[in-house]
Order: sequence, then C-alpha cells, then structure tokens
Amino acid sequence: MYKISVLGSGIGYTASPAVHGAIAAATGVEIACDAVDISDADLGETVKRLFAERDGFFVTKPFKFDIGRYIGSPAFGAVNVVRSRDRAAENTDGSGFMHALDRNFVGWRDRVESALVLGAGGGAWAVTSALKAVGVNVYVLNRSAVPAAKLCAATGCELYANQKTELAVNCTSVGADGDILRSLCVIPRFEYAFDLAYRGETPFLAKCRDGGSLVANGYDMLVYQAIEGDKFLFGEAFADTERIFDKAKSILLNRK
Repeated sequence: MYKISVLGSGIGYTASPAVHGAIAAATGVEIACDAVDISDADLGETVKRLFAERDGFFVTKPFKFDIGRYIGSPAFGAVNVVRSRDRAAENTDGSGFMHALDRNFVGWRDRVESALVLGAGGGAWAVTSALKAVGVNVYVLNRSAVPAAKLCAATGCELYANQKTELAVNCTSVGADGDILRSLCVIPRFEYAFDLAYRGETPFLAKCRDGGSLVANGYDMLVYQAIEGDKFLFGEAFADTERIFDKAKSILLNRK
C-alpha cells in the first residue's frame, strides 16, 4: 500500500483524502491518504517526518513556495507534490486546471485569446504558466502589487489594466469567503469564469454567471491534479487520466 499525505495549514475542510481514496478505488491501487494540518513553525520537522514515513505528499496552502527550501528548486514557482524516494517535486495544478477547463468549457481554446487571473499565490502561478503555455495572453490582478509584479516577471504575463479578456480565473480565497475584490464590482462580462475553490458556487462565480458567463468551480481540477500527482508519484498505473477521472468522479458523487 502506498502512503501519502496532504500537507497544509488550516485545511480541516480538505476533500483530498476522499479524492485519493476514489482514485485508489478507480485504479485498484491501494493508497492511504491523510491530511497533515500544521503551523508554519512545524514545517521543517514535518517534512522530515513525511520523507521518512510517506511515499510522497501533496502540498497546499500556504506552503507551496516554502517547501522549495527542503527539496531544491520549486516547479513553476510553486510545488504541490513531492516524491520521497528522490525528493523530486512537481506542480500538477496547471495540468489539472487545463483538464478541468477542457471538461467544463468545450471549445474554449478556440474562443479565448486573453485571460484575467485573480491572485498571485501558488495556484495563480500554476494557472498562469499553463495558460501561457498554450498561447493565451494573461493579465494578473492582485490586492498586493509586489507579488503580482513578481508573477508577471517570472511568467511573461502583464498586470491587469482593464484589458479585454474572455476568461476569468479566481485563484484567491475571496470568492469562497464572500469578500469580493473591490475591482470586481465593475467586472466586465467574460465568456468563461473559473474558481479554484471547489465547494459549490462562490460569490465570484455567481456574479459572473449573473453577467452571462459560463462558470465552473475547482472540483474537477482537484480530482485531475490528484490523478496527475499520483502518476508522478507512482507511475503508469495512473496514465489513463480521463478513464480514471470518470470512475473516480462517479465514486465521489455516489458517496455524497
């Protein structure tokens, strides 16, 4: 049996152990996954313990950047999965995000030239890198200018200044918490709106839907990035991403 963890702080809500359980059921590969909820001060000792006791671990807020000092150079500026045997790291958030866009917004690649990314954290780095890789112009809006400028310099995107975009992606917590960014009060109409938060329809998505956008939350992305992460950790048993997604998603929906 493979043993993995999800490492973060303030993650009592996480659905990741259930998702990995469904992936295990879908593939027939035995995986035990737990959540490790710690403070910043405990990160170093916890990483050492996970290297010794787990085959690998996934990383979520707020450690996607901090984890780099324990494993070498971060992938895409942020890391979401680490393999214990060789301390290799990857970021599967970007591929999970692209799979989710293709699943929820059929034909979007032919209609989206530019995208607005809200936020400048680990999720925003992965989303921005993935969109840039397929030729989408990306603009970043964040409450703090310095992290946004750093993201733009690293990925080749630009700061948002009311440019026309067809896709909006919320990578912040404000959509989930209900505190809509002040700038969203004059948000233009997008064809598509996506929120990385994966529990229901956030206020951000509701506002975009009311404006005529097609909307999707981050649940499919959560499942896809987990499948891609398990493939990184354990190999070709997880290579058939779409088949595993369909089976795992069905298992998860039947458990609700």
